[in-house]
Amino acid sequence: MKKITLIVVISFFFVSPGFAGTFGKAMDAGAYADTMRTGYTNASQGEDNALEGSAEDAAIATGIIIYKVASSSAAGAGTLAGYSGVASAVSTLGLSSVTTAAAGAMGSSATGAAATAVVTSAVGGPVVMGLIIVGGTAAVSYGVYKSGQWLWEWASE
Repeated sequence: MKKITLIVVISFFFVSPGFAGTFGKAMDAGAYADTMRTGYTNASQGEDNALEGSAEDAAIATGIIIYKVASSSAAGAGTLAGYSGVASAVSTLGLSSVTTAAAGAMGSSATGAAATAVVTSAVGGPVVMGLIIVGGTAAVSYGVYKSGQWLWEWASE
């Protein structure tokens, strides 16, 4: 029980500061804690399923992006459906603070969906931004899983 508590406490350091609501932070921390717990448990059994977990999280992010772009198109966004869909997906995935920071680094004072539009334009459009989101999601999932494995190695010494 002490080890699980330690994992939960550590996972709170991974919560996005831009994810405003208390419930959202709890859910986000819970997802990270579960991924870390899975890495911890698998390491204790000599398994390594980091790639499978990362692929699953990337597939979920891909589904969210496709759904949001399709919804924007159905709502009448026309040629801007890609941009508005990506902005909606970024919001759903809790990445608004990341795009706001990236827009700020580019010299923009835009926030929220406008910041996402600035970054999406700068990286080459909605398709490229979608690939960045999916790749980033997979990378974070992989890193959190590996953190759980490292925690097991550290705790078992």
